[in-house]
Amino acid sequence: MGYKCNKCAINCAAMKGHLEVIKYLHELGYKCDKCAINYAAENGHFEVVKYLHELGYKCDEWTIEWYKCDEFAIYYAVHKDHLEVVKYLIEKGYRGAEDSIDFAAEIGRLEVIKYLHSLGYKGTKFAINYAAENDHLEIVKYLHELGYRGTEKAIEYAAMNGNKVDFAAKIGKLYLIQLLIRFGEKGREKAVNFAAKGGNLEVLKYLHELGYRGTKDAIVYAAKEGHLEVIKYLHELGYKGDKLAISYAFENAAKNGNLEVIKYLHELGYKGTEKAIDNAALNGHLKVIKYLHSIGYRGTENAIDNAALNDHLKVIKYLHSIGYRGTEWAVNFAVFNDHLEVIKYLHELGYKGSECAINCAVEHSHLEITSTEYRCFRDHNQ
Repeated sequence: MGYKCNKCAINCAAMKGHLEVIKYLHELGYKCDKCAINYAAENGHFEVVKYLHELGYKCDEWTIEWYKCDEFAIYYAVHKDHLEVVKYLIEKGYRGAEDSIDFAAEIGRLEVIKYLHSLGYKGTKFAINYAAENDHLEIVKYLHELGYRGTEKAIEYAAMNGNKVDFAAKIGKLYLIQLLIRFGEKGREKAVNFAAKGGNLEVLKYLHELGYRGTKDAIVYAAKEGHLEVIKYLHELGYKGDKLAISYAFENAAKNGNLEVIKYLHELGYKGTEKAIDNAALNGHLKVIKYLHSIGYRGTENAIDNAALNDHLKVIKYLHSIGYRGTEWAVNFAVFNDHLEVIKYLHELGYKGSECAINCAVEHSHLEITSTEYRCFRDHNQ
């Protein structure tokens, strides 16, 4: 039929591993560029790499580097074929970058590290750090056996990621920190802070037993993230947070609905600001609002506006019942976000929105909202 294609044809076939297509196109006289063998290497198509190399195609130095460090390789069932590609390319004279072992350590490629080490590749002092940061315990062990030593941040990285929900991962993290310390690695006060932020109580206890101490921010981090047991433990150890920082954490706890954290902070004498109720209203945490109101907190006119923004009708009704009043933005927010029941209720209370709210409803063809909002606007101006 006379159709012709360009070099992209072979490149695409190489990317997908279509060896027979590549052979046929080559027989027809088609040529590709160096991207073809790069694509084949990146995607683990060993036979395609060999065929293209036999034809004289060469790939970039970064191909080996990319191949080792890209995380998608982990998810492929052809993982061992990917290693074979690396071996083949190196046998053909290709070299990876100096930090190849570091990248392999970061993504957990133990077999790649072993192979590269057998060829004389060396990683940097950060190799153990990367492995520790990503929970690759076996790689930490192997690198240590080879004489690698990380920096003092290695233990901090291990503590920092202790917020994984998976209990097994949490225990593994503790063991990793124990291993690092046994190897002679040292952390700093940030290790305790990171563990507090991640809610990793067992790590925190272990570090404290070893004499590690965090800063005054440790309890603030725990409060911000809602880790009640960590807050209690740190308080028992004598940690005190900066009042301003704790007030922010208090407000954050209200925003996230962490009622027990708020109660405990209040028992310790910490205070939040008027933003606490406003923040709780934003996310519909009615129990938090009721508790804060019971201990004397007052929010601002933003409280009802915030509740209207996110369609929290029950919160609006409660706030109105205890004397709160919002602004025209309560209606505006409800209109912008199609919260019809909120609009109706606010209209019954005498709220009005701005002209832009009506325009917004018309623009989006919300007839029922437009009608309700128009009556609200009209009644207010009669």
